[in-house]
Amino acid sequence: MNALFKDVHYSIRIFLKSPGFTVPAVAALALGIGATTAVFSIVNTVLLKPLSIFESDRFVMLMTTGISETGGRIFDSDASPAKFEQWRAQSSVIQDVSAFRTGVMNYTGGEVAEQLRSMQASMDFFRCWGIRIVQGRTFALEESLPNGPRVALISEDVWRRRFASDSQIIGKAVSLSGGPYSVIGILADSPALREFGPPPEVYVPFQFDPNTSDQENYFKVVARLKPGVRLEQAKARLQASASEYRAKFPETLGPNTGFTVRLFRDALVGDTRPLLLILESAVGLVLLIACANVANLLLMRATGRRREIAIRSAIGAGRDRLIRQLLTESLLLALVGGALGLLLGYGGIRALLAVNTADLPFVGQNGSAVSIDWRVMWFALGVSLVTGIVFGLFPALQSSRLDLNSILKDSGGRSGAGSRQNKALAALVVSETSLAVILLVGSALLIRSLVALYAVDRGFETKNVLTMQTSLAGPKYLKSLDTANTIRTGLERIRSLPGVVEASATCCLPLQGGYGLPFEIIGRPSIDSRDAPDGVWSVVSPGYFGVFKIPVKRGRTFNEGDNNRARRVVIINEHLAKEYWKDSDPLKDQIVIGTGLMKEFKDEPPRQIIGIVGDVRNAGLNADPTLDRLMYVPLAQLPDAETAWLTRNGLMAWVVRTTREPHGLVPAIREELRQATGLPASSVFSMDEVMSLSTGKQRFNMLLMTVFGCVALLLAAIGIYGLMAYSVGQRTQEIGIRLALGAKASQVRSMVVGQGAILTLAGVVIGISAAWGLSRLLESLLFGVSARDPMVFFAVPAMLGAVALLAVWLPARRASQVNPMDSLRY
Repeated sequence: MNALFKDVHYSIRIFLKSPGFTVPAVAALALGIGATTAVFSIVNTVLLKPLSIFESDRFVMLMTTGISETGGRIFDSDASPAKFEQWRAQSSVIQDVSAFRTGVMNYTGGEVAEQLRSMQASMDFFRCWGIRIVQGRTFALEESLPNGPRVALISEDVWRRRFASDSQIIGKAVSLSGGPYSVIGILADSPALREFGPPPEVYVPFQFDPNTSDQENYFKVVARLKPGVRLEQAKARLQASASEYRAKFPETLGPNTGFTVRLFRDALVGDTRPLLLILESAVGLVLLIACANVANLLLMRATGRRREIAIRSAIGAGRDRLIRQLLTESLLLALVGGALGLLLGYGGIRALLAVNTADLPFVGQNGSAVSIDWRVMWFALGVSLVTGIVFGLFPALQSSRLDLNSILKDSGGRSGAGSRQNKALAALVVSETSLAVILLVGSALLIRSLVALYAVDRGFETKNVLTMQTSLAGPKYLKSLDTANTIRTGLERIRSLPGVVEASATCCLPLQGGYGLPFEIIGRPSIDSRDAPDGVWSVVSPGYFGVFKIPVKRGRTFNEGDNNRARRVVIINEHLAKEYWKDSDPLKDQIVIGTGLMKEFKDEPPRQIIGIVGDVRNAGLNADPTLDRLMYVPLAQLPDAETAWLTRNGLMAWVVRTTREPHGLVPAIREELRQATGLPASSVFSMDEVMSLSTGKQRFNMLLMTVFGCVALLLAAIGIYGLMAYSVGQRTQEIGIRLALGAKASQVRSMVVGQGAILTLAGVVIGISAAWGLSRLLESLLFGVSARDPMVFFAVPAMLGAVALLAVWLPARRASQVNPMDSLRY
């Protein structure tokens, strides 16, 4: 230990005396270890960190599964009441089967209406999640049946904030979404629920008929494996139950679909796991480049210490003692770089997640759940130690293998490095360059992918369009006429504001999907419901197409005359028209939407197609455009059952086109809506922001890979510059002699540049060859660009070559300016 302390003390002294070496080495390590730790902190949160759910290894999500067109397994976590009742009956393998759905409810009991995060939950939900009751009780059986009592549970936070910790709150009625609900309990804040998102503030019961045949998929179902039951046993039982379900409902479950269970973490992580593994591999390459860079610095520095090391060896230091001293120095460098990298990586990843979480599960709002726990600390320490050994061992072995006689006889301070060391330096630079090429190809492919995504024809204009949402659930909005009148009043008030060009309301914003429903074309033969044509059902009010500037191809759009007293009408988009009316005119036909799927649509009348509008990317910019078969229905013409279903299941979005940047009008628009509806408006976004959110995952991938690529490029450039500067320094006498014998400065420059160009070319060739093979791994992350895009594979070597040329040119210029007399004298 005494010898170790001496080695550490000596290492600190020489590092402090040579900041020109220490600072670049620590900076390179901080970048490499920091990037690695940053990505690992996400991997730790998403894949490794234990969930807050009690016995999470038994906590599962129930899902429908099937086979995709490419033969892969697909999973659907949305469930229907009929599926829920089927799954709840599988009590031999699972227990506490629970349905839940998040949303919002309007609390209207205070001076100002307020939106509360809500959750509909079945009776066993709270036992399944392990949520503690502060006061009162949870839902009873009679409250979970149709037409049961209206009851609610509130969170402890709402109890304190909104009800001033009223100890007599149990049994009192509160106004939620226009109706009275009796408070039956107060729930403690549950860390388990935070795994799924922001915790709800109010809970109301799902009310299912045990004999239901309702096939509408609109909620999630979780359960716990029974003690002693393995996951494979539960999967087998659920798959067997799919045959029973198919026998009862043959039209709703295809022959290639079934039921399964997945661990809750696996269900939420989904396709995120491959992305994280790709990012870990990429950041591993950054760390290797940093190691190669520091190893280069150590090898170069070892040349200046050859005499020191020879003297140590001559006075009795064994080779193992020399290696230990040199490894102590490299480990000390790695630990300092690791400590700085830990802080740098944590700060960087939190800053990135605060801007964009890419919908990663378990990371919390703005990345709040990503933290430095013992796993991240041990990982950073382990990476630092391994890194210190990796980049320090080879220089230590090289430096300890010395010819003492030749070094001690040489009185000059500029004894050159051996050819073996020069080859080692060159090999490290080539490896840095090749790894940088691989990372740059990956980042360039993702940049091209994002550019292609934004170049997609959206079918609508986003500039100066504002959106906000209001929950219209409640008794007041069960009738279509009342809902239509409220919305018309709100739109009239908004349109009267200065700066507003047009306003409308809709159930579903572009890029955020809609309700997929089958339809029947009147006059054509009826077919099996599973093979019936289908489209995306969207409810809009007049002015919608003007707000988004969606072009009208044929016919007309909706107007105020399309009300509940007029002929029922519908507008379809071009894609739907081309697919189902190849040889006929859709404007001459009528369709019936949703018949036979849900009881709410049993009164849906035939609708005359009155217009065809341009295609809109409704499911997302990167979604299959064939899914965007749209059917627009005027809100004022919905039957009462459909209106009640719509307002109960979702928020109504207000869309407003303005003459200027729209956020300045938010307070005025909110006030007009409050005057018209008495309700608060939330989720205020411009359509530019909505589009940005829809591409969040792609931007996250691109940004991280671009950062890694730029760091790799910087480190590679530093490595090339360092090697060439070192080479010029070692060959100063030789260059002086060449110049003294008549060599031109341009010839010396060309000689140095040529050496650097050969190393760069070798690295580029190796890197491009490796990237050509590895690029296939990125295919799942790309959009609109080939994994072997020729532009990328041409641009990356060109860019790296330009940077390398600059890195080589500076030492070459210095070499050409050597004074022959000075170099020969010294």
